[in-house]
Amino acid sequence: MPIRSKVLSSFYGQLVAGVFVPSRGASSLGQITRVAGTVSGLSSDLQGSEYHLLDVPSSAIMLPTSAIRTTAWSFAQAVIGVDGDTDALLDVAKATGGATGNTPITIFGAIWNKPIWQQLGMAADPGNPITLKVFTEADATVDGQIDFDLQFANHV
Repeated sequence: MPIRSKVLSSFYGQLVAGVFVPSRGASSLGQITRVAGTVSGLSSDLQGSEYHLLDVPSSAIMLPTSAIRTTAWSFAQAVIGVDGDTDALLDVAKATGGATGNTPITIFGAIWNKPIWQQLGMAADPGNPITLKVFTEADATVDGQIDFDLQFANHV
C-alpha cells in the first residue's frame, strides 16, 4: 500500500546533532507564528497515506484562531494528529466546518493555553518537535485538498 507524504513547512528552529535548537527570532520571544498551507490528495491515494503538515516545538501553544478547512478533502474523513494517536487534533467528516473550517482549539476550553503536547493529549513533553500529519482511514474517492491556517505562540 503506497504512502504519500508532502512536507509543507518546517519547525521554528533546527535540529543540531539530534537536539532541537529554538529560533532566536520572534517565535522565541512569544510572538505569534502563523503557518498556512494546503495538503493535496489524489483520487488514487489509498488508506494508510500520510501527509506531513508541519513540525512544531512541543512548547508551542496552538491558538484558537487556528482553522482547518476539510470540505474539499479527497477522503470521507479528515483525521489529523501524530504518529501513535492519529486523531489527536481533529477527526471529522469532511463536510464539517463549512467555509470557515474546523477550529481544533476553543478559547478558554480545557486545552486552551496549554503546550501542544498537552493539547494533543500526550502524557509527557517529548522534548523535541512534534510532527502533525493528516492520516487516511479509507481509500480516496476524488482529488481534493485540506487547507490549514495554524497559529502558535511559544509557551513562555
